[in-house]
Amino acid sequence: MPKQKITRTYGPIHFEDLDPHRFEDMIRELIYDFKDWQSIEATGRSGNDEGFDIRAYEKAEIITTSENENNIEEEQVHPMEGNLWMIQGKREKEIGPKKISSILSDINPEIPPYGYILAASANFSKDSYDIFREELRKKGVMEFYLWGKAELEDMLHLPKNDRILFTFFGISLVSKRRTRATEIRSTVSVKNKLFRTVGEGRQFHQSILVRDLKDTHYPYRVEYKDFETKPRWREYIAFDHHPLGLMCHSHEYFAYVDTEKKEWDFTKEIDLVNRQIEDQEDRQIAHKKRTSVNDFWDFLPRKNKGYSAIDCIIKYSDIAIVDEKGDVYYNFPHLYVDFFGDMGPFAGSWNTIKINNKGIKLTKEYKRISIFPKKFEKEKFKKIYKDKKILLNAESQKQFKDYKLDTLYETDGKYSFLKPKDVILIDNPQSETEQDYIQITHIFKSKIKNHVEDSADSWNTKNSIQKQLGRELDEDEEINVYEFRRVHEWQFEDK
Repeated sequence: MPKQKITRTYGPIHFEDLDPHRFEDMIRELIYDFKDWQSIEATGRSGNDEGFDIRAYEKAEIITTSENENNIEEEQVHPMEGNLWMIQGKREKEIGPKKISSILSDINPEIPPYGYILAASANFSKDSYDIFREELRKKGVMEFYLWGKAELEDMLHLPKNDRILFTFFGISLVSKRRTRATEIRSTVSVKNKLFRTVGEGRQFHQSILVRDLKDTHYPYRVEYKDFETKPRWREYIAFDHHPLGLMCHSHEYFAYVDTEKKEWDFTKEIDLVNRQIEDQEDRQIAHKKRTSVNDFWDFLPRKNKGYSAIDCIIKYSDIAIVDEKGDVYYNFPHLYVDFFGDMGPFAGSWNTIKINNKGIKLTKEYKRISIFPKKFEKEKFKKIYKDKKILLNAESQKQFKDYKLDTLYETDGKYSFLKPKDVILIDNPQSETEQDYIQITHIFKSKIKNHVEDSADSWNTKNSIQKQLGRELDEDEEINVYEFRRVHEWQFEDK
């Protein structure tokens, strides 16, 4: 099994925060399991250490023999004998080669220790390591180690030394790992519960109520004067899973986009996200607003009609509780999240402009212009033709009946009397009583190939043109295009 490496750092350890004696104490604790010691003596604490902070003896491994009265050799162990080690601690930021030589001058070459350790809170250079080895070999030291700042940090990061790290610096990596493991376990549990509750995989549609963990007044909105601008609970539509959390539809608005001119606009007058729970008054207000905005939006060129969608993500790790059942007011899952700042429960959000179910990225080239008015009014009908009808052939009539026809085409000017907002009947030979009215929303000219390329469904568009014209198409031929919407007679009866 390969040796485990530390891949995450928690910042440098501040050895300079320790006084010299505490630094020596730390070194003494670090060497406890370095060898099988007979004894360790903190000589530096006495003030008369002869240049050494710590003196230690390894357990004796030399076994001597002696003869007993019967001249039989017996093995005798001298437990207090063993290899002498001298350990020196230096809490200094810089120790160069000259300083190394000065420190090692305290070693008596006539009676050198068996082993020697110099531990310091400094980073040593290659020259320092070389001098250290050379000097100790000359003095007859058999084992020697030079521990610098990097080596000491590595030792303190080992799980077995976590107690020492905490004692001297108040840091516990083991407790951090345990806390992190608990966080991960909780996050995985929330994610798996949401998979069961709102759906697995992708592209689902599930209402959820996101509630502020700090709220104590649910379900009484009147307790918060700023509830409209800063709701403590709100219904959102969960639609997808991200590796980090649950993705939700937050808002959707009518928009205008011109991909050729790189222009766009949208209106916040009405939020199009379809929420399950709305009181009757809110629903009526929303319906009235939607009708007025829709009346304006319908008369935009179809290729420029889009939606501005704002989607958000709630991180699994931020969800404290998942209530799968909800309650009698909101009978769907409740998610409890600690709301913060303007983002509330969300860790992030992004805006997407959609036209014909295709997303458009608003690059820096796009400029927002003023298309939508500040105040919307119901669009009025212009001329209403009740004595004229649009005559469609059988194939086009079937398309209209099946709600697959929303554009008229001609090349001979037979519909040239029509203007935007005019209303006219579609001939319906299969019904004697039903009246099918359409209102013209936009008129323009285009080459057939350009119009087909710009449409959302090129095959059906080309097929519809061919059926209405009743002949093979010349793609370079110019065609008159009349976009329309369906209307009902009751809408303009009192005009």
